[in-house]
Amino acid sequence: MVRFNESISLINVFLGVVRERVTTVAFRDQLEEIYFFKFEKPEYYALKIYEVSLFGILNQRPVGTDEMLKSYYLEELAFISRFFKQYSFLYEYYRSGFTQMDELLFLREGMAPDVLLPEFWELDPEFSTPGDYLFSKFIAYEGLREFILGEIRVLEVRAAAVVAPVSGDKKWSDWTGEVVNLVELGYALFASRQIGDGKVSLAEIFRWLEESFGVEVGIPANRFREIKRRKRISRTHFTDLLRENLLKYMDNDQDG
Repeated sequence: MVRFNESISLINVFLGVVRERVTTVAFRDQLEEIYFFKFEKPEYYALKIYEVSLFGILNQRPVGTDEMLKSYYLEELAFISRFFKQYSFLYEYYRSGFTQMDELLFLREGMAPDVLLPEFWELDPEFSTPGDYLFSKFIAYEGLREFILGEIRVLEVRAAAVVAPVSGDKKWSDWTGEVVNLVELGYALFASRQIGDGKVSLAEIFRWLEESFGVEVGIPANRFREIKRRKRISRTHFTDLLRENLLKYMDNDQDG
């Protein structure tokens, strides 16, 4: 409850600052407005949706056996799947990076067809577009799906955890690099199937990294989207850096 209240308070303050900026400083053109409401605001608002939804999921967990808890998580997973199916066209639009309907979905004067957005939301006309709230929910629900799948996996391997827990409540050491680098590392470990023969979920890997290094990653999927959209630097900037430094170490190693 304390963590939830602190998180929502911080997010609301941040969203308030962003809203004031958007409503007092005009966008330079439509492309800038579309970019903000398609990519930036959904990332911010997804945090609020995620925290509220996660609090509800955790608060309503049944008291009982692991099977009861697993059944509950599967029901929540089914709800998320139904939501993605309900908005399958726009979810594919979100995932594929299409742009054909951006002016209808991500300009404040945009008017998306009712057939695409059958559910009506009370939106702030100065700080909302027909599509940004739905994109926020897509991001948040993807994060929730990762969390739920991780919890289900923990229940399935409770007797013989694949990733050994950190002893006590002490972290191994501090992570002094950028958090986004830890996210890149976590996804690299997951994609390369180096832990537990690839049977460990992303949620488990990031829980292990957070506990080991005493750092909060937040929603890994959000950070990963930032990595995928990199333009100025390589999308594999951190792993490139690891390779470069390892090669230098090899070259300078006198024992070799």
